[in-house]
Amino acid sequence: MSERTPMSKPIRTRIADLMHAAWVGAAGRASRTVLASLGIALGVAAYVALSGIAASNQAALLAQLDALGANLSVVAPGVDAAQQKVPLPDYAPTTIARQPQVERVGVFDTAPEKVQIFKNGLCPKTNGNALALAIMRPGALDAVGASLAQGHGIDANNEHLPVAVLGSDAAYRLGVNEPGDRILIDNAWYGVIGILNPTPQAENMNAAVIIGEQWALGRYPDQADTIGRISAIYVRTTPGDAEGTRRTLAHAANPAGGNVSVTASADLSKARNTTNDSLTTLGLMIGVIALAVGGMSIANMMIVTVMERRGEIGLRRALGATPGNIRMQFVTEAALLSTLGGFAGIALGAGAAIGVAASAGQPIALDWTSLPLAWAAAILVGLLAGLYPASRAARLTPTEALRGE
Repeated sequence: MSERTPMSKPIRTRIADLMHAAWVGAAGRASRTVLASLGIALGVAAYVALSGIAASNQAALLAQLDALGANLSVVAPGVDAAQQKVPLPDYAPTTIARQPQVERVGVFDTAPEKVQIFKNGLCPKTNGNALALAIMRPGALDAVGASLAQGHGIDANNEHLPVAVLGSDAAYRLGVNEPGDRILIDNAWYGVIGILNPTPQAENMNAAVIIGEQWALGRYPDQADTIGRISAIYVRTTPGDAEGTRRTLAHAANPAGGNVSVTASADLSKARNTTNDSLTTLGLMIGVIALAVGGMSIANMMIVTVMERRGEIGLRRALGATPGNIRMQFVTEAALLSTLGGFAGIALGAGAAIGVAASAGQPIALDWTSLPLAWAAAILVGLLAGLYPASRAARLTPTEALRGE
């Protein structure tokens, strides 16, 4: 009885040979390779560009909501049962600033009573112009989010000098158009060093004349005890739960449990969170659709490639290539096309997103850490898109492939 010939082991393709075959298949049909890569490139470019533009629009819109006071809270003295104000402790700004959700803290002190503010000494003392005096500590305007239309603010270098910053309405009523002018406060001249833009997040600032704390204490020694009391603490926090933030700030301002008033725009905070979630979901859906379009382009091109290369497939099968070898060849070729297209798409999309944001004057909010993930997603889409054409090629027998050729 003759011995049975042992079955030969399946041919295993080395990775280097597999990559070489995929490169030869792609490079041998340059025009088709360019078109296939262009499909995934446009998909990835659309994903990166649209997500980057959406993120820039989102950042600009959220910044506008924040400027309106979406993340601004005002801590002020509360009242007791007799409707008398309960002063805030001197350490309140420090304990509030220690809270993890707090970004900036600005403090305003109690202003002297019956202050008269005029353009000059020619105005009758009986006239009133509905202007209020505000006394600030350095950095308070940053916490409020107030911006300067002209000049500069009060800081540690000039808070002991007779200088003032005017709100937008105050400057209009006093007839002050630019810094360098002077005004009269309680028969004392003050140099105007800055004029604020309108502050919708703190409307009381619009009609206010702001001076430094150190100068006010020296100018009104008989009211030093009153001026030293905190009238309001403006707290800029990270966006989040407005109600939870209110309770946290109240406890931080007075851990002893005294009455504390905390006001915040809950409606703006909710609108900000809703807007953020909606735009994030929109950007994600745009990216998924764009990658799906690129994947369909790869799949379509690979199906056409399999049909055109039936002779090559039949010859390789006749020479001993297994269905697994054929499948891996075409899957690798699809991955190679998506790799090239993904790299080009990321470059095009990032450039488009940056250009649109710069031309629109919006912040560049492109997430650079997500770009490698977008490239990996493009390669994965290419692999998935190449599975069906590769499986179709692997099912061809040598006879079928050569007969079709």
